[in-house]
Amino acid sequence: MFLIPAITYLFLSFATKTTLILSLPHLSLVIGTAFLWSYLGNYFSQKGILFAPNPGYSLVIQKSYVVLTTIAAIFLFGSSISLPKIFGIFVILIFVGIISLSGKTHKSESKWVLFSILAHLCFAFGSLMSKQFLNMGLQPYTYLFYITSFVSVLNLIEAKRKKVKIKLNRNQIILILIIGLASVGFNTFMQFGYKLAPNPGYVVAINTASIMSLTIFSALIFKDELSKQKIVGVLGVLFGLLILALT
Repeated sequence: MFLIPAITYLFLSFATKTTLILSLPHLSLVIGTAFLWSYLGNYFSQKGILFAPNPGYSLVIQKSYVVLTTIAAIFLFGSSISLPKIFGIFVILIFVGIISLSGKTHKSESKWVLFSILAHLCFAFGSLMSKQFLNMGLQPYTYLFYITSFVSVLNLIEAKRKKVKIKLNRNQIILILIIGLASVGFNTFMQFGYKLAPNPGYVVAINTASIMSLTIFSALIFKDELSKQKIVGVLGVLFGLLILALT
């Protein structure tokens, strides 16, 4: 999820003649962002999902960072907002919650709430920092290269510390390459979305709504149960997306 994108962003930077040279203050800011909002954000997210009585409980808390991002962007960047779009965002959140909370519960540890809130804050600040980098004139390929490279190093250090043995067969390598390239596409499109959207919260809302696609494809590919609750949630998320897009 990080090493393959780092290599890809390096080649994309060369192909588009994008400079990788950053001033010391900018480099420090990018590294700080990589550690605080990307590395720790993903760590807290996984812990929240692991310890929650239902993974959906944690996801609802994590994905609601769209609210914080949308509001903060108004004060930090003078981003615009409209009442219909606010309504659309809340419709998406409500029905994402309906989808996420449809699974079975199991025994949990109470600390999942803290981990989920911390992930929520990390993702919110991470999205705001992306907008700030764009406003500072940094090119997406540049800071994405540094962020993914730095997080890759941290992951390798952690794997070494825990003596994790990485043995992959051919099929696993192909799957990992696909995941890595999908991560490249996701991060790249998110950054250009932040650049073009009137408010970065709109982009986050659409990203949050991706659980609708996940639900549908999981039913088609992995034969997951598509319950009435999930169908209602999917239709509700679609309705929220239409409001967001057409108003």
